[in-house]
Amino acid sequence: MTELQEKYRRSIGRWRCAAIALFLIALALVVALIAVSMMKDRRFERQAADDCGESFGKPDIDTSEAVDPGLYDDLTVKELKAIQDYLYSLKMQLNLKKPDKAAVNVSYIYVSDLHPPLKSEALAYLSGSGPKPERKARIVIFRGDAVPPVSEEYIVGPLPNPNSCKLLSVPGRKNPVPYAYRPVGYVEFGSYYLKMFPEIDKKIGFVLKESYGATFSDCGDRCLNFYPAPVGTGVSQVKVRKMWFTTSHSIEYYDLNPVDFLMLANIDSQDPTKYFIEKLVYAGQEYASLDDLATQYRAGSIPKSKIPFPKNVKDLKSSLHRRGNPVPTKPQRAPRMYEPDGKRYSVHHRHVEYMQWAFDFRMSTLSGPQIYDIRFNNERIAYEVGLQEIAVFYASNNSATRSADYIDSGALIGTHSQSLVPGADCPETSTFFNYSYLGESSEEPVLLQRAFCLFELNQGLPLRRHLSYSKVEGGFYSGMEDNVLVLRSILTVVNYDYVMDFIFHQSGAMEVRVLSTGYIFGSFYTPKEDPYGFQLKENTIGSIHHHLFLFKADVDIHGPSNRYETLDISRDVSPNSQTTNDPNSKYYQIKYERSLKQTEMDAVYKFNFEKPRYHVFHNNNNPTKFGAIKSYRIHLDGMTKVLIPEDKGNEPVISWSRNQMTVTKFKDDERDGSSVYGMFDSMEPTVNFTSFYADNDDIVDQDLVAWISMGVHHIPHTEDMPITPTPGAHLSFALLPYNYFEECPSSQSRDSIRVEYKDSHHPEKGARVVRYGNAEKPRCIPNTPDYDAMVERNPSCALETSYVHHEAGDEYVSANGNNEHH
Repeated sequence: MTELQEKYRRSIGRWRCAAIALFLIALALVVALIAVSMMKDRRFERQAADDCGESFGKPDIDTSEAVDPGLYDDLTVKELKAIQDYLYSLKMQLNLKKPDKAAVNVSYIYVSDLHPPLKSEALAYLSGSGPKPERKARIVIFRGDAVPPVSEEYIVGPLPNPNSCKLLSVPGRKNPVPYAYRPVGYVEFGSYYLKMFPEIDKKIGFVLKESYGATFSDCGDRCLNFYPAPVGTGVSQVKVRKMWFTTSHSIEYYDLNPVDFLMLANIDSQDPTKYFIEKLVYAGQEYASLDDLATQYRAGSIPKSKIPFPKNVKDLKSSLHRRGNPVPTKPQRAPRMYEPDGKRYSVHHRHVEYMQWAFDFRMSTLSGPQIYDIRFNNERIAYEVGLQEIAVFYASNNSATRSADYIDSGALIGTHSQSLVPGADCPETSTFFNYSYLGESSEEPVLLQRAFCLFELNQGLPLRRHLSYSKVEGGFYSGMEDNVLVLRSILTVVNYDYVMDFIFHQSGAMEVRVLSTGYIFGSFYTPKEDPYGFQLKENTIGSIHHHLFLFKADVDIHGPSNRYETLDISRDVSPNSQTTNDPNSKYYQIKYERSLKQTEMDAVYKFNFEKPRYHVFHNNNNPTKFGAIKSYRIHLDGMTKVLIPEDKGNEPVISWSRNQMTVTKFKDDERDGSSVYGMFDSMEPTVNFTSFYADNDDIVDQDLVAWISMGVHHIPHTEDMPITPTPGAHLSFALLPYNYFEECPSSQSRDSIRVEYKDSHHPEKGARVVRYGNAEKPRCIPNTPDYDAMVERNPSCALETSYVHHEAGDEYVSANGNNEHH
């Protein structure tokens, strides 16, 4: 190799090294740029996460109590305190005792509720043609010192400066009500623990301790608990207040750990020292009194029970601690919701607006969640939709469980929704609402924190969609997720939890849905119980029962002058001459016929598979441009049949369940389909629902109300332990537009996605996605609340009722085993 060649070779080598070095430097720069870009993106995400709180997108959310409350707002703390002051000042008329002095033999405030205005006055105000109606309260007062003792309901107003207190007067409805019919409460239950149960322990405590390892009082951490079953009375019976008590070990959860001990208590006196046990059932045998059981037990002449107090509570099938091999095997959080552009609904106190929807809501202490003035595109669809009653009727061989026919308004339905948990009961994006009322156990208004949650939900289903596969069909796709607004409350009435949802779809449809969960009512197993349920665990049977719900839907389609028609579907038979020469050949298909319901008795609906039909409500003066009915349809998806004969046993108190739907003429005197006295007046109900339609009023071109009953039979099974899951327990009805709009109003929604060819004549040029202005990427990434810190900061708000008022909705979440940080 020549010297020149050597120099050339060395020069090439240096250039190669330089090129490699430059390439590596360039590669490093590219990596650095990508890293910087990713860091910027992450910084943006962190900033977005910091901004993705309640203030993101400047949401129009105000959950405080209004200074000037709306027509349907819950009673404010200011109003409640004014009511208290006013009623306590009426010493000559009422002589009320404050909660610290309340007892069954004095007069005291039991509970408060809003008394909504007359519908005619409300509509005049809402239309701008009348003044704002006065706000009033409905107050239930127990008069244990009256002769005879009674329960009375008063209307108090005007608020916030009341000066009038008058007895509620409704034709055909008793007021005052016999004291024996009053609903149960803390004051009465407190007297059991102070007087009756110590007496029980004094006489047979040794029996209970030897048999079950526990007593009712002075028992430390080994106690017995009881579950009450009111005994209904009626016309032919003396009005005596009695209650059966089943008995359980007081552990998580007591209801699924029963023992074989039942008591029938006479609690009719205003003097708790005179409460007494009329009858007992111990180890399968009946005894006439506490002394009778004690005497025979000491004599050793009777069968004795031995059910030890449970150990290792966390391992019991009745506890809600996680058990078994973890699923998934390593901690992985479930999918979560977030709002990429902030909240799409607004809240002004108790008024909500979402897309084309607007409505007001409240919590009735007596009957539960209610919504009012429900509008779509500013047209009223319904004046009022709300829960009226919950009932559960049990069956059993033993007298206590057999008597357990519960009317839940007797436990004040609306007071049982509180402490809703973000991330479990409601999405973490929810807005929460508190609710206050006057109760018997506190001098301050009772505050129920997080009684409602409001959230937008992607249901994971298309509201509508179509894929046109071929070019001949147009070659396009269009679809839209069913994003809805949900107003939720969860009513925990002792053992059962009822999830109540009002759901608003962008199609103009509104759903009302009930889901049942919680603990079943367990009773002690013996072979005689086999026809009434399955043995689920040692000593425990889940008795068959029937859940029932009553809702009120006051529909106003183009005003209050409406008609109720059914579209009756029937078989149509016609000659088949067009397809065959056989003159006897027939063609079978279906058709419908309109049936206008003229009177209330015509409008009593009992489901019949042989006669399918649609239920439509419309204003006859507002047809479509083609002359068709412009209406809303009520779709029933929770129908049930009560098998108890009419007017037998406790059936009269649930006479509203005889029909799957009852349509009546609106009357101000028919506000409530049930009453808080139903636990004890079941054979002579204070509200006789059948009277609503027995007068058979004309209902053509009238203001109409649909009373909708739903329900489900439940035969408990092992998978109902520890608590009943919700699948298979969904009941609902819906208000669906029916020829009301010229097309589905969701056609206006930006939530739609369309995919189409860029050039329909040249598909090879590709397709485009049309999002109608919505961004492709999120502007907001969700923060995760610090669950532990929230609970540590305010542990009492997790599970208990508070008596300190806060203006805005609170937040609370419960920690789980997963990592709660991004």
